[in-house]
Amino acid sequence: MSFARHQAGGPARQAIVVLGLLLFTTWSVGPILWLILSSLLEQKALIAQPPDLSPGSFTFENFSTVLAAAASLGRGILNSLIVSLFSTALALILGAPAAYALARLPVPRANGLAFLILATQMLPGIAIAIPLFIVISKLGLIDNVLSLGIVYLSFNLPIVIWILRGFFLGIPAGIEKAAAIDGAGTFATFWYVVLPISLPPLSAAAVFAFVEAWNEFFFALILTRQQAQTVPLVIAQFAGQYQTVFGQMMAAAVISVAPVILLAILFRNQIIRGFADGMMKG
Repeated sequence: MSFARHQAGGPARQAIVVLGLLLFTTWSVGPILWLILSSLLEQKALIAQPPDLSPGSFTFENFSTVLAAAASLGRGILNSLIVSLFSTALALILGAPAAYALARLPVPRANGLAFLILATQMLPGIAIAIPLFIVISKLGLIDNVLSLGIVYLSFNLPIVIWILRGFFLGIPAGIEKAAAIDGAGTFATFWYVVLPISLPPLSAAAVFAFVEAWNEFFFALILTRQQAQTVPLVIAQFAGQYQTVFGQMMAAAVISVAPVILLAILFRNQIIRGFADGMMKG
């Protein structure tokens, strides 16, 4: 029996693995397929019990209606783009040096600080919603995309720090010692040596932070009015008091998730490598 076959296990084990992967793929892809199907169905066919999936029920009218009234959706996408890019850029600028300091520098109680940073994510959003609203309201920053981006930084920054810290811990110390022998200080080593080899985890952290900010709904609902509404709020407006236009809502959702899916496809290799490095070395 070859080593590879021994590692792969017998046919029964392989069948279980394949079945598990199929179930996981179906579980993950199913909602996306249903979202796309729903966006192409007429309202009557969509709310029928069960939904009418006959060929005559499919139409592009939902997309044409949403695009014809694209002003609010376009503003929502633009606001989401500004908020997500702003929050992601700040999270990387602040998170990378913080993660490097916690991983490689003699910071007292570095592990305790790292767990304290992670513990901030365990607070439910509702616990800080009212104090946050009062502070931002006093500052006159309600309905402002940049203030919303700073709020999103509060939950993006800890995740970025933890992803990058795991990678920095795995960097061989010899690389930094060689840089020190060449006369590089701590900042020069971080900037010219560590960051260039950290592009995969940086990409993974950036995509994760961007998606988190793009999809966030709760704080956007509390801290925005009309001008700074993000795309999740715009989509929610398709649910009226007496009727919910599910088809148009799904069409708007398909349009809104397109940038995120495109981002994930473009950076898929860096995302996989970045998370794998962080998990193995963290």
